[in-house]
Amino acid sequence: MTHTQSMNYEFISIIIPTRNEEKYISKLLDSLVKQDYPKNKMEILIFDGMSKDKTLSIIRNYKNKLNIKIFKNKKIKQVYAFNDGIKKSKAKYFMIVGAHSRLDKNFVKESYETFKKIKREEPKLAGVGGFIENVYENVISRWVALLLSSPFSGGSSFRYSLKPGFKKTVVFALYDKEIIKELGGFDEDFIVGQDFELNLRLNEKGYKLYYNPRIKSYYYTRKSLGKFIRQIFRYGAVKGMLIREGYFNILWFGPVGLLGTEVLALFKIKSFLWLFLIYVALSVVASLEVLMRKKKWTALLLPFGFLFLHNIIAIGFLKGLIMGRRTFK
Repeated sequence: MTHTQSMNYEFISIIIPTRNEEKYISKLLDSLVKQDYPKNKMEILIFDGMSKDKTLSIIRNYKNKLNIKIFKNKKIKQVYAFNDGIKKSKAKYFMIVGAHSRLDKNFVKESYETFKKIKREEPKLAGVGGFIENVYENVISRWVALLLSSPFSGGSSFRYSLKPGFKKTVVFALYDKEIIKELGGFDEDFIVGQDFELNLRLNEKGYKLYYNPRIKSYYYTRKSLGKFIRQIFRYGAVKGMLIREGYFNILWFGPVGLLGTEVLALFKIKSFLWLFLIYVALSVVASLEVLMRKKKWTALLLPFGFLFLHNIIAIGFLKGLIMGRRTFK
């Protein structure tokens, strides 16, 4: 008898928001078919945001392989799918997985076993998440993947850390549904970054989140520069919104500080010119670290990427800080 057969696994809901994902959804569903978690202990809840391509027809082809239920998300934005999925979930635990991703075959099992183990040690555990590796399909997405793999980008540690432990935020997490319902679910004013906001709210209420790098998923990074700019601009805006909501992290002000330093350096104010040169030196060191770790020569171009990334985030941050909840209206 295998370990999977001998352990008393519990029912889990996997919530997947989709919209025009015909190029990627089969990759995710194939990875769910291959999971070593018992298939009769999983339900796959698809919330489709009115797709106009072949997404739904592809999903229907998997109905004989997975316990799939399909719902319409007429409001389109994925945060509505998250909350609707929690309401329709029949399980004690749920996870939300992006349609632009795929999972290691032990993803669900490792998530569940980690949760049960850590819960015995930490009663306030609310969720567990794992490592997400950025994968690419062209030159632009390769560059983006390298950029986000460095701590210097300002991205969350689940993109590069190999050390398990309690974290402020996790990705594609397995959550205790009752705890999330107790907090009121996802904040629907956060069209982007709603999982980040939820994790901060959990921290604020004294709940814990655990990171296990053995829980591994793969995310397909943006293939066009325009889509990447839009994505990181929104990430910046979310941080600005969070400041208005009463959350605080001094690191969130870093990109705005850089933007101000650049402006003042243009006026040849020596102290700010030196600050900018220090930033450049740090970006070069970060790029060399990525080069040594990833063995990709394109890492040598990352200093330009970091500068570009941080400036776009800064502009987004200012919008979120000024407009607050009107940012994504």
